[in-house]
Amino acid sequence: MYTYQIGNQTIDYKIKVVPNKTDITVQICDNEGVTVIIPRGLNEHNVRSVISRKATWILKQLNGGNQPTEAKKPAAKKAEKAKTENKTPAAPKAKTSSFENDDKFSYLGRQYRLNIIRDNVEQPEMTFRAKFIATVPSSWSEQETNEGIQNLLTEWYQGRANEKFSEALKTVKKQAADAPDSVAWKELQDTYATMENGELVLNWRLLLAPLTTIEYVIASQFTDADSLFEDAAERKQWLEENSLQAF
Repeated sequence: MYTYQIGNQTIDYKIKVVPNKTDITVQICDNEGVTVIIPRGLNEHNVRSVISRKATWILKQLNGGNQPTEAKKPAAKKAEKAKTENKTPAAPKAKTSSFENDDKFSYLGRQYRLNIIRDNVEQPEMTFRAKFIATVPSSWSEQETNEGIQNLLTEWYQGRANEKFSEALKTVKKQAADAPDSVAWKELQDTYATMENGELVLNWRLLLAPLTTIEYVIASQFTDADSLFEDAAERKQWLEENSLQAF
């Protein structure tokens, strides 16, 4: 059983892993409570990120459809109502994951641990030596540390996108002469790859997958990848069992 704290409310939940699932589902039952159903390969931070986004809805369901509120003094109700009606909705805050030592992250299909070092440094730094090593200023708060590590991981992956995607494309071109000459990358929502103005663009988060899977995704954009690769089923298995939202 896991717990997530939001204000003075606690959400208790269980995690159920379903190998062939491709998304994350939150299920609420009277007997079972809150169950988060996830694909194989996701870590606890992926789950907590979903719980964070759905926390208000989950609490509402647990309270019989009523949004939990704090008791207000009767004399303050009208003033409170007026303030609420005239208040401009605040812009939603960006979600930041929480990171801890020994968290695991996938790179080219393999899992690597995270080591967090607090030191007397001015700028954070990410190095990779058989594991991710994040060095952050010792003066940073927990929020600053989480935001900093998330940025470091993102920059680290993106810094390797051109090299690895070009390597995968080169392999594909050996089997398919009509493959594009180059490949680009960017942040894509809910898709692995796309063609933009005649250019092949990959989601940089594909670096989580094995190189053979990246080759399959590239080929699928311009040919029948299932016919191109004898081991096509193995190549796309990772896509069926994992999510690109790793952190």
